[in-house]
Amino acid sequence: MTDTAGTALAGATVKLIGSGKQTITDVNGNFTLSQLAPGTYKLKVSIIGYLVGEQEVLLQNGSPKQLVVQLKERRHDLQTVNVQGLTVVQATRKQPFAVTVIDAKKIAERDVDINRLLDGQSGIRVQESGGLGSEFNYSIHGLSGKAVKFFVDGIPMESFGKSFSINNFSANVIDRIEVYKGVNPVELGGDALGGAINLITRSDVKNYLDLSHSYGSFNTNRSAISGKWRHRSGFTLQTNSFYNYSDNNYQVWGPTVEVAGEDGRPIPGFPRFRRFNDDYRSYTVKADIGFTNVGWADQLLVGITKADQHRGIQTGRTMAYVYGDVRYREDFLMPSVRYSKRGFIDPKLNIDAYASYNKLNGTTIDTGSYKYKWNGETFDSRVNGELGGIRSPAKTIYTFNDRTTLGRLNLSYALAQQQRLNFNYTLNNTSRSGSDAISTAEWAIPFRLPQDMSKQVAGLSYEAIVLNDRFTNTIFVKHFSYHAKASVYDYNNGSQSKELFYRDTRDDAWGLGYAGKFAFDGQYLLKFSAENTTRLPEALELLGDGSTILNSSSLKPEKSTNINLSLHKTFGWGARRLQASVGTFFRNTRNLIWLGESDLMGTARYENLDQVRTMGAELELNYAHNKWLEVSANTTYQDIRNRQRFEPNGAMSIVYNDRLRNIPYLLANGEIRVYLDQALHLKNKFTFYTNTHFVQRYYLGWPSLGAADTKLVIPTQFVQDAGLSYALQQSRYSISLACRNLFDRQVFDNYLLQKPGRFFSLKLRYLIQ
Repeated sequence: MTDTAGTALAGATVKLIGSGKQTITDVNGNFTLSQLAPGTYKLKVSIIGYLVGEQEVLLQNGSPKQLVVQLKERRHDLQTVNVQGLTVVQATRKQPFAVTVIDAKKIAERDVDINRLLDGQSGIRVQESGGLGSEFNYSIHGLSGKAVKFFVDGIPMESFGKSFSINNFSANVIDRIEVYKGVNPVELGGDALGGAINLITRSDVKNYLDLSHSYGSFNTNRSAISGKWRHRSGFTLQTNSFYNYSDNNYQVWGPTVEVAGEDGRPIPGFPRFRRFNDDYRSYTVKADIGFTNVGWADQLLVGITKADQHRGIQTGRTMAYVYGDVRYREDFLMPSVRYSKRGFIDPKLNIDAYASYNKLNGTTIDTGSYKYKWNGETFDSRVNGELGGIRSPAKTIYTFNDRTTLGRLNLSYALAQQQRLNFNYTLNNTSRSGSDAISTAEWAIPFRLPQDMSKQVAGLSYEAIVLNDRFTNTIFVKHFSYHAKASVYDYNNGSQSKELFYRDTRDDAWGLGYAGKFAFDGQYLLKFSAENTTRLPEALELLGDGSTILNSSSLKPEKSTNINLSLHKTFGWGARRLQASVGTFFRNTRNLIWLGESDLMGTARYENLDQVRTMGAELELNYAHNKWLEVSANTTYQDIRNRQRFEPNGAMSIVYNDRLRNIPYLLANGEIRVYLDQALHLKNKFTFYTNTHFVQRYYLGWPSLGAADTKLVIPTQFVQDAGLSYALQQSRYSISLACRNLFDRQVFDNYLLQKPGRFFSLKLRYLIQ
């Protein structure tokens, strides 16, 4: 069930006249009527804001019938307010889970990074180490790193590499973004202990072609193409592809960006220097061929995804070390197949199955013979590679080769009109081998030997809607298991010298959860969700990266009890509307997996922190006025404490009850959008927006360690963006101007790694549909 633009309509009433049966459409616009006698019926579909749709249906014995229904929007209501039915975005927001949904169609004309977009949502913090293509880390309600999982159309991205990254997607190839906080539905099928971000790509009913290109500061170019062509027979071709490039030669300055004078001391005055080995290039080509909306399948698509990345590595984990010749390249190839069908075998049964096999190769090239200054000059020719650390004193060209098999199955069965069972099973198996063309360093032996990791996640949920659709209940259970095999080069059982030994690690765990919502009179909505869940270690954490992250094959799975409680209310005064929500959250995490402190050699490994407790609250407001003005604001406070009382050696921890280092505790965001075409009664769409991001100052290290005047901090961040977009001929052509970091603030995230200053961009878009 969709409107004429292809947007799914949830909550539409579907009646089959003559059968005495009716139902409503789900969040994807789907509906099922079963146990019907053969014959001819009239199907009647209605939802507020749309014309009633009627259609004759001939049912034959033993032959399920699949229909595609489109409703036209009601243009003129008799002197009444035109109340729209629930779109899929609105219906997803009303799920019992703590979920934020971004309607990407509203920002398709903008030139916006997905990271920047999500960083403006309540409860979410995105920390980046630099410009386009840099490393980034997501935190949702205080749980970060690999605890936050990424999905594309419900498929886990954890084995897709850095080329096929969430931030490389352009806004106009995405339909919506779903962010689940802490408690996740069974359908996603991952071990997303901290939360999940699911990018839903465009799946327009109509044929279309969407082209865009943007050019910005630091020679930044971003292109995207999204399209679909479907023959009346059901034969379908579609693509979502993009290209990104930037020199990333923005200016940096400050205490760690120094150049020594002739006396060997830093030149005073904190001069500015441009980054010179930080360029980034990546592309992703994703194409599918098959059949859609035919009698035997909603979709059967065979796909191929090819991605590639080349980038310079300018710094280490701080800007105190600068590299001039270190490079990283990566290539990714993945064939896939996907099949989905509503009414599979049984009219009550829906199926969605996916399988893929990918090859991921990543190479770190460190063959430099010089040390570099921040001004780009060399000053030491006695260098065997710049990274140092465990590599010193050897140059290296280390390549890892991952081969990953991914399988996912979703089944949904309607027990009754308001009761449903959902089952998910996900398998992810990775085999890694490594090689180094020039280095024979002893430390690298484990990385060159075969390593394997297999993860399995299964989940089952039961949903029941009672009390005249006012009370929704979802109960679910999940099972997690993994098996890792790796060679470890370390001190073994008190040995005085390092030894190479084989380690076989396996573990499993169960998770149980509940999500519910209750709609009160007066449009109050109360949500509650709780889950006792597990996250399995990933390949990077267990096996290392062959460079500065060592393997840690004895890691334990993370476990956490997550609780969310929120209240939502919509206020209306004529053409004005205010949506308000307030929520609180609690996390009790055991065996938290995080990257430990670097040693003197510049390396680190992932380790378990016994217990971390998180408590916090968030407030979100969204105001709309007469279709021409929208204002949104949110703030989040999170108190994240180390609750590990004792060190591994039995000594009392001196950082017990400290806030976790390098994690902010107070966040706030706001945005104003003015639709000038509505305000000034213009023919073409004309939009202005401005937003602001605030992060309170926080400690880089443990707060209780060190003297007050010597503690390292991430300073307060207060950054503004602004932009204009203009679209004509029903958005066929559009142009947008954007400026990020409007006042050229010096902004940092992880370990005082400075991000770009003021950034201008121009985006052109052409849409055919």
